[in-house]
Amino acid sequence: MDESTKTAAAYIRVSTDRQEELSPAAQKRELKKYAQKNGILITDFFEDNGISGRNADKRPKFQQMIANAKSKEHPYDYILVWKYSRFARNQEESIVYKSLLRKNNVEVVSITEPLIEGPFAPLIERIIEWMDEYYSIRLAGDVKRGMTEKALRGGYQSVTPLGYVMNADRVPEIYEPEAEIVRQIFRLFDEKNTLTTIARIINDAGYRTRRGNHFERRTILYILQNPFYAGMVRWNRAKHGEYHLNDEKDIIVVKGLHEPMFTEEYFNAVQQRLLPFKPGYTGRTGNCRRKSDTEYKHYLCGFLKCPVCGKNLAYHFPKNKGRSTYRPRFVCWQYSKGMHKSAGSALAIRCEDALKASLQSFLDKDINDIVVHPSPKMCEPSPLLDKYRAALAKLDQKALRVREAYIDGIDTKDEYKENKRLLAEERAKMEQLIESEEKKVLFTTETPTAEELVSRIRDILAVLNDPACSVMEKHRALGTVLDYMEYSGETDTFRFYYLFT
Repeated sequence: MDESTKTAAAYIRVSTDRQEELSPAAQKRELKKYAQKNGILITDFFEDNGISGRNADKRPKFQQMIANAKSKEHPYDYILVWKYSRFARNQEESIVYKSLLRKNNVEVVSITEPLIEGPFAPLIERIIEWMDEYYSIRLAGDVKRGMTEKALRGGYQSVTPLGYVMNADRVPEIYEPEAEIVRQIFRLFDEKNTLTTIARIINDAGYRTRRGNHFERRTILYILQNPFYAGMVRWNRAKHGEYHLNDEKDIIVVKGLHEPMFTEEYFNAVQQRLLPFKPGYTGRTGNCRRKSDTEYKHYLCGFLKCPVCGKNLAYHFPKNKGRSTYRPRFVCWQYSKGMHKSAGSALAIRCEDALKASLQSFLDKDINDIVVHPSPKMCEPSPLLDKYRAALAKLDQKALRVREAYIDGIDTKDEYKENKRLLAEERAKMEQLIESEEKKVLFTTETPTAEELVSRIRDILAVLNDPACSVMEKHRALGTVLDYMEYSGETDTFRFYYLFT
């Protein structure tokens, strides 16, 4: 290939919003024709089909193309698109990515929207981008209005819930094999069973969701709250892919055309009895979802496992300090959600005492009776270490994007400082986890003597008993000797699996 020949990547995207836009094959043909006419060699084609241009993070081929364009090899001089709207329908993202590409000497070219030479070219390009974004926003509004109008007429716009199937007239009808599950769930709730107990009973009976999964507490709650079973159609309950519900004024509930399983009076009575089961319910107006903590709540988190399902036991502690009857404990979250029936719950103080007693037993032994050899499992490269290092590398990429957003004028100085602070906190936590895993690898590859092991265990016990040491310090110290421990609720016993014996 002649060194003067320019290379390009061709990006093709077809969304679902415009039926008259060129098909992928037609876009590809036009891009090839343009490249041949202008002496450009297309080396790669990237195609995202059925994906909106509003969010670049949701376009995998687009992200792959950007990553290639940024590489040191400089594989492309141009990125060719049929229209700028194929590259992005979000002006902010368009500016960010085009600026990023220009820094790598890559130009985005629309083959149907050529720009004039001179100082007005950037202005015209911004106008085109603004019109593309305006069209997308207007179209989204039109689609939402259309769907709202259909919902208000009792139309069906989503998959039918458990217990119903769509008939030939596009009206849901009761499907008895699944409807029996729904009726049993409501019947069990009438008998004052908790949601977790209901899930456990349903799973034990051999029932599964449509996807073949076990029923969970939240699945039971969703079924009990769904007005479809009372003959109603609900739309716009929450944004797609998000947990938080929309405002009540934005949720549409209208009478449907399908046959209900239960009367409205009975369904409304069930909703009143469900109030205490909703996430974040306090008895006051409004519900809120409690944010999860990124720090360890207890130094045994991640070490204590359920022997039935192999999952980590979750640390539960009293939210109301005035409740003297509830003490911190570890519980198997799969058991809590009703996914298996073998109990897995132990008081935190019992777990602590059992661990310390196990560690103390090594100190009470004769030094000649201790046989030290690393666990075969821990002699292998740590999968967690690779995972943590990859996460740390992603933080580097995030930091670069935050800096570029500030330089390009997208973020203010205060926003830049706040983003830097959050990233620094994430980095510190990730580096602590990496250090902990590296110590495990070092300790298991360099097998200690019995004397060194006993000395290390003595130091660990001192750390565990020191109230001045943080949860993270205790967790990291314990991780140098303990692989994991199990608690069996059936036999009320603990088992310990160490890295060295």
